[in-house]
Amino acid sequence: MGIPERRKREKDLRRDLAMNAAMAIYSEEGYHSVTIDKIANRCELSRASLYIYFKNKDDILIRGIVAHTEYFFCLLRELYDRRELFKENLLQELWSRFIRFYEKEPETFNVYSYFLQREMILNLPEDVREIIAESGSRVVRLQHMIVEYGINEGIFIKCDPMTLAEVIWTSFLGIINLERSKKILSHKDYLNETCDLALKVMSRGILKNKGVI
Repeated sequence: MGIPERRKREKDLRRDLAMNAAMAIYSEEGYHSVTIDKIANRCELSRASLYIYFKNKDDILIRGIVAHTEYFFCLLRELYDRRELFKENLLQELWSRFIRFYEKEPETFNVYSYFLQREMILNLPEDVREIIAESGSRVVRLQHMIVEYGINEGIFIKCDPMTLAEVIWTSFLGIINLERSKKILSHKDYLNETCDLALKVMSRGILKNKGVI
C-alpha cells in the first residue's frame, strides 16, 4: 500500500472513530451533552484533529447519519433489484430491512430520528439541511419504487404509492421511538414482539391476499 492510500485509510479511520464516539455519547447522555471535548476524549483524538475533519459536533453527527443512511439505501436497493424473487413476501422483506437498518447501529438511527424533528431541522444551517435532504431523498425514492411495484403487481392494495410508503415507514419509526422510551422507563424490551405484531396488522390492511404473515 502506497503512502497516499495509507493516509486516506488513516483519515477515514479517524473520521469513523469520531462519528462512533459522537453517536455513543448521544445514546448515553443525549444531544445537548455531546461536545467536541467529549468526542475527542472518547475517540482519543485531539480537538485540533477533529477540526481538521469536521466543522463542529453537528457536522460529526450528520456525517454519521449520512454514512448509516447509505447502508439503508443499499438494503433497499438490493430488495428492489431482486423484487421478482421477493415478490411473494414483499412487505415482509421491506419490513425486515427497516429492522436491519435499526439494529446495525441503534445509536445512529436514534440520532437520525432526532435530526428529522421539525424544531431541529429548522435550526440547522441550510447546507446541513441540504445534506440530510439529499441523503434521505435517495432512500425515500427507493421506498416509493418498491411500494409502487407492489401495487402495480397486485400485491398491495390499490392506493397512492407515496402515501402507502410513508405509512409503512412512519409506522416503523413510531414503534422504534415508543419502544425506546418504554425501555428507558421500564427497563423492559418489547421491540421484537411489537414489530412482529405490527407487520401482521399491516399485512391485513395492505396485502390484497389477506394471508397472515
